[in-house]
Amino acid sequence: MVRIETTSRRRKAVLYASDDAPLTSIGQKKVAAAVELDVRWEEKQTDALNARGETIKVDVTVVVNQDITVGSLMWLGAKDDLPSPVTDLKEVVSFSKTPNIKGTKFRRVVGLIRYSNSLPPIAS
Repeated sequence: MVRIETTSRRRKAVLYASDDAPLTSIGQKKVAAAVELDVRWEEKQTDALNARGETIKVDVTVVVNQDITVGSLMWLGAKDDLPSPVTDLKEVVSFSKTPNIKGTKFRRVVGLIRYSNSLPPIAS
């Protein structure tokens, strides 16, 4: 039987998790250090609900292996391949978590949109 929580996660992506740390002195958010994840990355525009329940357009749908906070940033590729400076970032705007029949494992999906700013400061 196919396990919904791990199906087709054959690509790498880098996650910069949104941090609850205070904003910088100029009001910019901070993110956690880069973490590499196994994902299924699908680039196609779809509709999704954001955290406020509004319908939005999503550019990328990604199946992940952990809960991810809305506002986090992701980059397609392995951590060793990160360019300097990091470009082509995507921002997490939606997150869903679907249990299996027994309710013991979950399929986690995030919706991403293009992120036009540079990488925010890494929280220490």
